[in-house]
Amino acid sequence: MKKSKLLLALTGALIISSVATGCGNKKEAPTTETVLQVADDATMTDVPEMQEPKKEGFILSPYTGEWIEESFKDKRPLCIMINNIIDAMPQSGISQADLTYEMLVEGGITRYLCVFQDYSKLQKLGPVRSARPYYVKMANMLDGYYAHIGWNSFAEEQINLLGVNNLNGLTGVYDVMFYRDDSRYAPHNVYTDADRIKAGIEYEGYRTERDSRFKKMFAFNYEEKELGTGKAASKVTTAFGDYAPWFEYNSEDKMYYRFQYGDKQIDDQTGEQLKYKNIIVMFVQYEDIHEGLLDIDFTTGGKAYYVCDGEYKPIEWISKDSSVMFVDEDGKQVKMNPGNSFITVFPQEKYDNVTFE
Repeated sequence: MKKSKLLLALTGALIISSVATGCGNKKEAPTTETVLQVADDATMTDVPEMQEPKKEGFILSPYTGEWIEESFKDKRPLCIMINNIIDAMPQSGISQADLTYEMLVEGGITRYLCVFQDYSKLQKLGPVRSARPYYVKMANMLDGYYAHIGWNSFAEEQINLLGVNNLNGLTGVYDVMFYRDDSRYAPHNVYTDADRIKAGIEYEGYRTERDSRFKKMFAFNYEEKELGTGKAASKVTTAFGDYAPWFEYNSEDKMYYRFQYGDKQIDDQTGEQLKYKNIIVMFVQYEDIHEGLLDIDFTTGGKAYYVCDGEYKPIEWISKDSSVMFVDEDGKQVKMNPGNSFITVFPQEKYDNVTFE
C-alpha cells in the first residue's frame, strides 16, 4: 500500500486540537514532535491506543495484570474449593492465589474458589472441600481444572453438563493428589501441594493449555491508576449475617488486609495476613434449589462495586461471551490495577450490608 507523510493532515489535526482545547479544559502541549507514516486511505481512528508493554521472557497475567514467566502463556489455571469456616483456619497456601472468590454455601457460611495460574510453588494448600454447582460454573468460565473433595448431586450434574475437567478426591485421583493432615479432624484436614496437583492432572490426562474459545474475564491498567471517585473505602465490610468479614486499607503498601471471625485472617504457610490489591463485590440472586442447597444464575447481570487504593466505584457485572465481566456506567470493561483480587459474590437482597468507611 502506498505510504506518505500526512503533513497536511497533521497540520489540520493541530488546528482542530487547538480549537477543541479552547472549548474545554486546557492541556499541556506535547513536548516532542512525531511524524506519522500511515496509508493514504487511512483515518486517524486507525492509530492504535497504547500498545501492551513488552518484557523479554515474560507476559502479563490475564488474572493479575502482573508480569509472569512466558512459559505460563495459555496455561490453564487451577480452581480449587477451600474451606472457610473457623474450624478450617488458618488455611494454607491461599495467599498465593491470583483470584479468590467467596460465595455462600448452606447455613450462611462461605467457601472460597482460589484460582492459581502458577501453582508450582505451593507446599501446602487447603483444607479442600466439596463442590457446589455455581463454583463449577465459575471454574468453567475460567477454563480451569476444578479441584474438590466430593460434591452434591447438583454440582455433579453441572460438571457433567459442562464437561469440566474436575479433580475429585472421591475418585482414584485422591491417592495421587490429596492427603489428610492428622493434626486436624475430618472433614477439615484434606490438603494438596504442587507435586500432587501436577500428578493429579497427569493422572486424569487433561489438556494443559487454555481453549481459545474462553475469553479473558478481566482487564488491567498497564500502570497503577487511582480511581479518583472521592468515595472513601478505608474499611470495607461484607456482612453476610452474623458472619461479617471485613477489609482494612493500608495506605503504605496500597493493599487491603482481610479479617474474619473477629481477627486477622492468616495463611499458616507464610504466617502473614491475607491481603489484596483489588476487591470486587458483585450482587447476585442465590436460589434455593433443594432444602437449602443453592445455585446462582450468572447470566442475569447486576450491580457491583470495584474497590482499590482507598476508594470505591459503583460498576456492573454482565454476562458476555459466556463469562462474567465487569463494566462501568458507559459499558466499558473495568480496568483494574495490577495485583491479586478478592471477589465477594454477595446476596443482592442484602445490598445494604456492604458498607464503606
